Amino acid sequence: MKRSILLLCFCLLHPLFGQELQTWSSTNGHTFQGSFVSLENQVITLRGDDGRNVSVPLSALDTESQVQGRKAQAEAMANAPVFTHQNRYLRFSLSPKTQWLQVEFLQGSTVLNQQSYDVSIRFAEIRANNDWHETGVKELYGKIEKNRDSVVMRLLMDNGVVLKFVVDLNDKAELSYEFEVGVVPEGLPQLDFRTAMNFPKLLSYNMETESYVGALSSSGIPFDGLERFFEGYEVLVEPREGKGSKVLYSEKQTDEYRAKAFTVKIPGKKSLKIEAPKSEAEGSMYIWFYNGKAAFEGYNILMHSKARNNLGGGPYTLSLK
Repeated sequence: MKRSILLLCFCLLHPLFGQELQTWSSTNGHTFQGSFVSLENQVITLRGDDGRNVSVPLSALDTESQVQGRKAQAEAMANAPVFTHQNRYLRFSLSPKTQWLQVEFLQGSTVLNQQSYDVSIRFAEIRANNDWHETGVKELYGKIEKNRDSVVMRLLMDNGVVLKFVVDLNDKAELSYEFEVGVVPEGLPQLDFRTAMNFPKLLSYNMETESYVGALSSSGIPFDGLERFFEGYEVLVEPREGKGSKVLYSEKQTDEYRAKAFTVKIPGKKSLKIEAPKSEAEGSMYIWFYNGKAAFEGYNILMHSKARNNLGGGPYTLSLK
């Protein structure tokens, strides 16, 4: 009976979009692909492409997969978040690193869209001749401060500057956060502090096949087939003034798009909406495309506030629609 139950659990596991996929094998010869979640009390938890976690005894895996599970657990512990929070609609974690915020939206125990969303730090010194020098995270500064309605995390940067992040704690289906520069040592050049969400490259051009290949297509998509292939993939732009517009994933971009809200639409998934503060003085957003490329070749949505000398902004809000 135990062998039959184990086989059923394995059949429920499929590759998870947006997560690292690995091949796992059981002692009875069955293999599957899935993403590592945790290893506790000799029970390993893996996640399928439906967003559901499945747990099995570590001893049910063959030797190679057990080693793989222990290695994944060691890496997870080394990069463990310093704070996690979950309500009925979402789960988020804070970490002392460049990708400081990670959020998953939930429906019961299921992770919506089968992926997490990361918010990262863009922090730089602007030196002579407009030379931008990005500065990394050194360590957590002080303790995490959990209040009734929010949690505060401070990070010490390599140049001695302290950055402050505030994330709301509520029972809503949206996540809101603010950020600002705190302590600044004397003698530093001009600083620039923004947060960003990265949307990675989906296809790359292959010179040999003269087509675009990648995670979405191993066989290749010709240039004249991109528009049809990416039908339904788009970014809706809601400016503070005037009419909205639409960025199609298949079209090359040369303009910068600024907005009070961006909505990223992917067929078959709920749309991700990113909203700026109500007041432009508190923050705005823009999309930066890599060297005028199309959206499917990767882009960033960046958050900042010129009115605050690009040293903070917020609240910004993330939600699925």
